[in-house]
Amino acid sequence: MADVYPSAGTTVAIIAGRTHEMDAGAHRVLTAVRVIAARHKLTGAYMSKLSIVEARGLSGNGRRVTDRLVVADDEAAISIELGHIQRVKGARRVKYIPGQHVMRRGMEAA
Repeated sequence: MADVYPSAGTTVAIIAGRTHEMDAGAHRVLTAVRVIAARHKLTGAYMSKLSIVEARGLSGNGRRVTDRLVVADDEAAISIELGHIQRVKGARRVKYIPGQHVMRRGMEAA
């Protein structure tokens, strides 16, 4: 019969958060996101605001866990990722601009 230790998952997450492999994985995702963003026009400002940040766990013992996040700190990041509606100048019409899904596709590629 096996024993289950409730804190085992937290201990593993604490150890993994301190490893070089976590940094390497985040850099692979960031590189893939930059490659995909470079395929689109007018992404220079967006690409310059892509970065990796360290995030701490928010509750319980998770406060000791360090994770990596690839973030886009651009004002238009949500519109670029998910799409948006654009009003046609001088008309009542609107046009849907589809999202580029740069983050999602970059994560899948990495």
